[in-house]
Amino acid sequence: MREVGHPLHYTDITELALEAGYLESAGRTPHNTMRARLSVDVRDNPDTPFAQTAPGVYGLKGMRG
Repeated sequence: MREVGHPLHYTDITELALEAGYLESAGRTPHNTMRARLSVDVRDNPDTPFAQTAPGVYGLKGMRG
């Protein structure tokens, strides 16, 4: 997200992470896994670097967009 400079939909985050090698997925639904992990982290982790900016859209805290 930092490289892109603005919040992204979880499907775009997943695709970029897979292409850049940040994420390896052996599962059938990597997009759903990304959505769930981001959602739970934002909800339950007060120290998360992530913020939900719209339904399904996540960015880094302090990031505008």
